Amino acid sequence: MKNKKGITIVSVIVAAMLAFSGCSCQSGGNNSNSTANNTTAQTEEFGNYHPVAQEPVYRDEEEKIIENVTVPEAYEQPAIHQGKLQYEDYNTVDYDDDNHPMEKYLVVYTPYGYDVSKDYDIMYITHGHTGGATTWLGSPTDPYPMKHVLDHLIEDGKVRPMIVVSMTYYDDNKDEETTDYDSKILNAFGKELRNDIIPTIEAKYSTYAKSNSPEDLKASRDHRIMGGFSMGGVTTYLQTLESMDYFKYYMPVSGTLYWSTEGRNSSSNPGQRMENAITQEGYTKNDFYIYMSTGTADFAKRTCDSQYDSMKATSSFFKAGKPGEEGVNISYGIGANEGHNAHGRETATYNALPQISALIGRQ
Repeated sequence: MKNKKGITIVSVIVAAMLAFSGCSCQSGGNNSNSTANNTTAQTEEFGNYHPVAQEPVYRDEEEKIIENVTVPEAYEQPAIHQGKLQYEDYNTVDYDDDNHPMEKYLVVYTPYGYDVSKDYDIMYITHGHTGGATTWLGSPTDPYPMKHVLDHLIEDGKVRPMIVVSMTYYDDNKDEETTDYDSKILNAFGKELRNDIIPTIEAKYSTYAKSNSPEDLKASRDHRIMGGFSMGGVTTYLQTLESMDYFKYYMPVSGTLYWSTEGRNSSSNPGQRMENAITQEGYTKNDFYIYMSTGTADFAKRTCDSQYDSMKATSSFFKAGKPGEEGVNISYGIGANEGHNAHGRETATYNALPQISALIGRQ
């Protein structure tokens, strides 16, 4: 087990030795994350560690629904200060079937200037039906526009520099044929996430967790975000039911608990289901924040509207409104003409992530 904080002293000594010798070489170790355009240490100036998100505008003030503005076209192009994508392998088991061992991979984003002596917020994201670990960000050799969006958000000081982990709930990183749009598979993914993914990643990367022990991971929940698209949005909501001790912030996009196994019945009440589960986990209405999103052209909008209405109906537990307003723990953003696609994910992230990052920065 690596002592992440102890690396700081070593890093300073190595840096001093290199400076004294005049050497311009860079370490090739797993924690250096050095790239051709990533040679400077993170500073308080770059990326603005304490961003103040722009005030969102209501598209429906009575219903407290926010207008998600479309992601700028320039944000889909490479930024000047570019972060890095890399694959990370981890060991797990098939929790939803026979528990056979598996080695899977993730795609990890580290921001420009990633510095192991600093602590970073971290977001875990997953795909929808038939997707994979590369669905959100692409691969190290083929980055997708979403990766550029992250670079620009950090470069422009709208988001605190953070680590992002794109993962898959499919066994062996291979799409599985299912008759329920993967809803049964999602029931077990929380175990993989908590037992294998988070400990592996946060042992290697510099987050606010002092170690990858369950105690330290839970103690750093205020700096951890869970997000997902479509069935990944379902996965995100499921983590509010079972992983509240690991995550304080949630970014579900175009997915609802109505699509989960237990939600597929006429008496489903996701708002009450969430309140019951969160309370049983030992948390209150003040211990989490959710920014949910969809688009006017997204077929998921109807069920997202229903999810939102169900949560608002439990008014003693959920309070809808703009991020940062007193008592607000859920915001609902809708993008005009956004569909159930990659651009919809980009717009949702462009609107939600700065708001979440600003909330973390106020702690």
